[in-house]
Parts: sequence; C-alpha cells; structure tokens
Amino acid sequence: MSLPNIDNLQISKVTENLLLVHQIKASAVFTRCDGLIKLPERGVNRNAIIIDLNIEPQFANVIYNSFKPIKDYICSHTHLDHAAHVHVWSEKGVNIYVPVPEHTNLLDSYNFLNNFGFLKELDLETGMSFVKSMGYKKCNEVISFKPGDTLRFDNFELQTISFPGHSLGHIGFFFPSEKILHISCMGFDQTQPGVNGFGPWYGFRDCSIEQTIKDINLAEELFLKKAIQLTSSHSYVVKNPDRTPFNYMRKKIEENQDKVNSPLKSLDHKLTIGEKTEALLKLDIFFPKRKMKGPMLKIYAFWESWIIRKHIERSIRKNL
Repeated sequence: MSLPNIDNLQISKVTENLLLVHQIKASAVFTRCDGLIKLPERGVNRNAIIIDLNIEPQFANVIYNSFKPIKDYICSHTHLDHAAHVHVWSEKGVNIYVPVPEHTNLLDSYNFLNNFGFLKELDLETGMSFVKSMGYKKCNEVISFKPGDTLRFDNFELQTISFPGHSLGHIGFFFPSEKILHISCMGFDQTQPGVNGFGPWYGFRDCSIEQTIKDINLAEELFLKKAIQLTSSHSYVVKNPDRTPFNYMRKKIEENQDKVNSPLKSLDHKLTIGEKTEALLKLDIFFPKRKMKGPMLKIYAFWESWIIRKHIERSIRKNL
C-alpha cells in the first residue's frame, strides 16, 4: 500500500507490514513518542494494530482514519510522553492494553500522580496543572497484562519484554515474524546518528540505574541473537549488528555519573543522602531550573532530585 502523506508526521516502512511513525514537531515537551503500526496481513491480523504511538490528538485522528479499522492499541508504559493522548484511541472504542502495575495510571490522573510519586513531593494542584498542560485525559477502560506476556491478535503474536529499569511496567516488544526489536523508552534518544540526547531516564522513585544497565545488556543480547532491526520511541532505525544504541546508553549513564560525582566530592561526607541531593540540586546539573518558574520548575526539580539521588546511591554502592 502507498503511505499517506500527513503534515508533521514522518511515516516510514520498517518492514512490508510494519510502519514507524514519528511526530516531527510538538506543542509541548512530553506529548509524543514514536510508535509502530502493524498493518493488516492476510492470514495473520485482520485489522491494523497500534503499538505505543502516543501522538497529539489531531494526528492520532488522521492515523485512525487512514488505517481503520483499528481495534487494538498497546502501551509500553505510562510516562506522559507515552500516555497523554492514549485517551483519543480509547474514545474511538479501541482496546487499550497496558502492562501492570501501571494500568490504573490511564484511568485517573490522580492515580498517575500518586503511583509515580509526584504527590509525595508536590501539591495536588501543581501535579494536576502539569498533566492537564500535557493533554492528559483518562481512558474509558483498559486491558491489563503482565510484562513478558505474549499478546495475540488473530494469528499475530507480539512478545513483550520486561525492561523495568525505566519504570516498573516498562516493556519492549519483539516481533518474531518480522524479527524487529522495539526497545521503547530505554534511553536510545538519538534522532539521527551522532546526535546527543539525554540518554536513559531514571527521574522517578521506582527507576533503577542498575536495572537499566541490565535491561540494556538484555536488549543488546536479544538484538544481536534474534533481530534484524531495532526501533525505539525516540530514535532512528538501527540494523544488526550495529551496537550503537547500547554503547550510547551505557556511556550516557557514566557521563551522568561523572556529572554528579565531581561536585559530590566537595560535600561534607557526614551529610545524609537527602542533604547531599538538596545541595547538588541547587547546581542545575541536569536541567536549567534557574530559567524556569511555576509548576514546571517544581516538576523538573522533582525529576532532577531523583536522578541525582540515584547517582549518589550508586556512587556509594560502587565506591566511585
């Protein structure tokens, strides 16, 4: 089939029956991620299936109208860049599949804020203002599944892979028939070769640097042994045996560790981890908070405090 030409969307073929969709420009920072469309295939799947394609409503509507009927949408996890606009698909009667324990985050904004730890650090008004500004609306209902489950749609099988370093329910996807590995939001955020991004994200209570490294190693092993190509939520397509994504992600973690370790050494070693975190938070190591104000200042301070804290804890454990 010929691909539709949609303004502000880049649609490319990964394989004959699998498309990668990228929203080029966004109205806000955390309102989009790249995702996949499994096209209908005779004897395999009757309808198109959407995999983790969180794009702004006007573009989701065009995709829906271009590829309908669409019955199923699968989320990789529920950080806002992957969850803010899933409601658009829900409103159309599409089945929304979400990995546990994050499935309730799409049913209520309070669940989202509470389950990700925002409300332990921020007031409810700030949190609600943030999710509203990103376009979040609740879904009518969702279908939960366990990370690692194989999902079946007609005769199409999609293997989910638990990558919990990024968030507890975070999953990747392996397409056995296409031999495509999609690592979702693991941290390969190079939009093109050589472009520098932030790397792996661990700015929440339940994120883990150590687990993220394990996830990277597992993804690398799966890619080299089973896949022909690799896709992700924020990057270009990579062909086997190119190990750039994995080397890049590990390097970014160590670079971030160095950013924390350098000023950490100047602090009184008797300070608690919390006190050290607060001291380093004032330095704007990762985000230019001095230029921010209002709810976004509080949100970025919340994220950066967890990033710094996790690097401090890692430094102590590894005696870095």
